Amino acid sequence: MKHEKAPVVNIFLLLAFLLVSHVHAQQPERSQITESPAEASRISLLVIGDWGTGGAGAKRVGSVMADEHQRLPVQAVISTGDNIYPSGVSSVDDPQWRSKFENIFPVDRLPIPFWAVLGNHDYRDNPDAQVTYTGHVLSDGSVTRWKMPGRYWTTVFHAVDGKNTLRVVGIDTQLLVGNRQTRVAHLSWLDSALTAATERRIFVVGHHPVYSHGHYGNNTTLIRHLAPLLEKHGVRAYLDGHEHDLQLIKPINGVRYIISGGGGGKRKTSSGKNTEFSSSSLGFVRIDLFDDRMRITYLDDRGKELYTATDTFLPEKD
Repeated sequence: MKHEKAPVVNIFLLLAFLLVSHVHAQQPERSQITESPAEASRISLLVIGDWGTGGAGAKRVGSVMADEHQRLPVQAVISTGDNIYPSGVSSVDDPQWRSKFENIFPVDRLPIPFWAVLGNHDYRDNPDAQVTYTGHVLSDGSVTRWKMPGRYWTTVFHAVDGKNTLRVVGIDTQLLVGNRQTRVAHLSWLDSALTAATERRIFVVGHHPVYSHGHYGNNTTLIRHLAPLLEKHGVRAYLDGHEHDLQLIKPINGVRYIISGGGGGKRKTSSGKNTEFSSSSLGFVRIDLFDDRMRITYLDDRGKELYTATDTFLPEKD
């Protein structure tokens, strides 16, 4: 009898295997992007904000970001601030660096620079400790990936072919939303940095949104003082967080406003006249910049592609 039942069991096992295989095959996966020869002109970044909780949601986001880098490599991560909750860090030796940054973004799978700006929560303890952590030697002898050479900074990314370049300018919006004296001084620095930039594309990164339909809404101070400067210098995109959501604002006077604030928590958001996309989700943004276009992709903490937009650039005059 035992020998007679074995084939029946095997049939059931085979059917179960085929069913599981079919279900697995139906699961959506991020496709490989092949755009050769344009691929040589690609500059790619991951943008995340408001992530420094050390919680389960942040871990999922960090894991998906690592998956995304493994799928199609990026040059760097851009952090839009509120890097360590609830009150920033006290020093370069604060254990939160390990629990809320180094452990959340595994270096073996995401071995790229993290260019960060300060958020309002980062100001609660010692914001200069985040500056000093740049180049810090860890206990295992390695150097942290953290990049914040100052409370505000500027850096350049290059495509493989050397033809496509991107200037990224990190600003300290706490200085802009503070008093008039700090705002005027910081805007003067930004104006000088943008005037000196010779790169074909420029992004500016700050913590507070200019335009938003989330919890905080439009920032009238930044609309009045920062937006005209971005427009004056032809800045392609302004990246920010603060809202604890994901939003893509329609281009306003040539500037894209990209909100990526779902790195560690989420807050209910909404839509308004400037909304192209919004989601009350944990997640981040991937930006792929080519010679003739920019692709903006929103991903959640499960790796699901929520929305993708492609902005085409007009040919430049000789």
